[in-house]
Amino acid sequence: MRIVALVQARMSSSRLPGKVMMRINGIPMIELLLSRLSKSTLIDQIVLATSNDTSNFPLSSFVKELGFSVFEGSENDVLERFYHAASLFAADAVVRITGDCPLVDPELVDELIREFIRRNDVDYMSNTLTPSFPDGLDIEIFTFQALKYAAENSISAYDKEHVTQFIIKSSLFRKENLSYDSDYATERWTVDQLEDFQVIENVFNYFLPERVFSWLEILKLRNEQPNLFNLNQKILRNEGSMLGKLKEIVLRNVRDFSESDKYRAQIHSLIPGGAHTYSKGDDQFPKLSPAAIDYGNGSHVWDIDGNEYLDCSMGLTSVSLGHAYKPVLDAVKQELDRGVNFQRPSVLERKMAEKFLNLVPGHTMMKFAKNGSIVTTAAVKLARAKTGRNLVAFPGDHPFYSYDDWFIGKTTCNKGIPSVFSDLSVTFKSCDISSLRELFNKYPGQIACVITEPERSVCGRDCACGRNVEEYLREAIELSHANGALFIIDEMITGFKTGFPGSSSKYNLFPDMITWGKGIANGFSFCALTGTKDVMELGGITRIGEEKLFLISTTHGGETHGMAAAIATIDEFKKHKVIDHIHSSGTKLIAFCGELLRKHNMNKYIQVVPCEWMPTFIFKNKKEEVSAGMRTLFMQEMIKRGVLFQGIFIPCFSHTDEDIGYFARAFEESFELYKKALSDGYENYLVGEPAKPVFRKII
Repeated sequence: MRIVALVQARMSSSRLPGKVMMRINGIPMIELLLSRLSKSTLIDQIVLATSNDTSNFPLSSFVKELGFSVFEGSENDVLERFYHAASLFAADAVVRITGDCPLVDPELVDELIREFIRRNDVDYMSNTLTPSFPDGLDIEIFTFQALKYAAENSISAYDKEHVTQFIIKSSLFRKENLSYDSDYATERWTVDQLEDFQVIENVFNYFLPERVFSWLEILKLRNEQPNLFNLNQKILRNEGSMLGKLKEIVLRNVRDFSESDKYRAQIHSLIPGGAHTYSKGDDQFPKLSPAAIDYGNGSHVWDIDGNEYLDCSMGLTSVSLGHAYKPVLDAVKQELDRGVNFQRPSVLERKMAEKFLNLVPGHTMMKFAKNGSIVTTAAVKLARAKTGRNLVAFPGDHPFYSYDDWFIGKTTCNKGIPSVFSDLSVTFKSCDISSLRELFNKYPGQIACVITEPERSVCGRDCACGRNVEEYLREAIELSHANGALFIIDEMITGFKTGFPGSSSKYNLFPDMITWGKGIANGFSFCALTGTKDVMELGGITRIGEEKLFLISTTHGGETHGMAAAIATIDEFKKHKVIDHIHSSGTKLIAFCGELLRKHNMNKYIQVVPCEWMPTFIFKNKKEEVSAGMRTLFMQEMIKRGVLFQGIFIPCFSHTDEDIGYFARAFEESFELYKKALSDGYENYLVGEPAKPVFRKII
């Protein structure tokens, strides 16, 4: 079998023009790549497959001077270029290497070739079908006959540009993948942008004058000196290829809201606010939107008119694995058949407590509840009992901690709450240690606790405070304890998203209490308060002779199906790399949207906060002012295209690359009307009124 390696390279890269001839320590990158590839013992010939565009003549001349063969073919039909090159050089099998992979490992190339030869019934093999090697070690091998068939039958411009896509997608060909024991697919060792080149330059400068070193040696360097690899870690794998696929995505066309309109006309006479959380209310959405959801599956939901949507908010962040996620449902169904509520505690309560507390360092006791407000209020009550103080401190610029008086009384929606209650709460500026210090100085010996979310989507991402999250939280805990107050971290949003179980474990923090909810049971009603024994046992009944603290006492807090859902969710997070998937999906979406905003020169008017666990979008008008009207218009346009969007994206385990691509396609198409509204005003294009703030004084 004659094996020919075709190295695909050109000078006219859209993101980094001329990259293959950029020099590392005086050596062009293409020379380093060819030097490494030539050490393969199983490749019979190496050929540069470039285009016949005049811009590539210097590249062709240089490679010929190095002693390698060159084939010049079509600029855009790369599949045809490969076919003609393989024909000319009489290849029985073709190894495809791209010019943006200068760290290609010849030993890994030979390993793939050997496996391909051994499996003589395979038409195509690569280490990229299910990536486990670092991006930049990409190798493909395929038969000449498969290449010939693809060249003669492909009609898609995308398939012609991306040589092997026709083969990969077709059921006619037998395909295999070479995997590594560990997953390093998130490592980025390719060159697509300047940051990539700088990383590769760091690697070669470390090893030169030695040009050939193994990928495992690079991995060892990565572990020992991670700073050499940090520059490009936020760039999406195969970003250019994935953006090219967007053009082929067919979007839904959602126009019928007739059943939703009937629902809206009736619901407000039955339920105050029309829903059981104000964030789901009609005033939070454009007029052209679903009024109610019929059902959900995975990452999609269907409304009462039968319209299908990609779900972006996932039950207000509560659905971490996906709608109707089978392993969770199976566990719930099993408990439903056994009964859900008894006169004594269910045996599951001990199992649930032990399993959850094993996730939370330093916390040894917990209480269950049905919603987040119950557990945050319980934490406040415990803090007051422990310290004998009355005041509660929380960031005044955070959106929500509880519907109870201690929090709502400090918002604009304080009707029905006597000031004597709200006066017991004091606020400070989030992530501002001096603001918190001033509060303790203002109320010496009076503050029982500080409760705060550990981080928000803007934290550490060009936020106003500029503080390191971990550093701030450590200082805040120390400051609170120094002033005799307890510190409570509210992981209602961050839990099972920023880390597993949350930010407190991610940063190795030890607060007195942590409140949990939403995603910990994949949408089922299960929340929890965890804490240290010296605090939590105040709510117990074993300290005979002491005054009793009536902590949480709810009939439904220990329902078996809620605990079963939480246990199954924890098991799934342990079984799968759920956090990695969530962060990967968020990173891909951020990269897609960022590239599209740059392409359309929309960066000034739509901003993406690059938070991998909750990408957040900011919409502005022509004056570059944040605009509720422009945001609502964009929501309207996304909903029209089958994306249920409110300005944030909550990645879950069921979100796929196809979902991310679909979102990006709808995102780009929604620019059209947004651009017109920038000139003419959103009032000319938005049907109905802009969405309103949840917390507002006047309805």
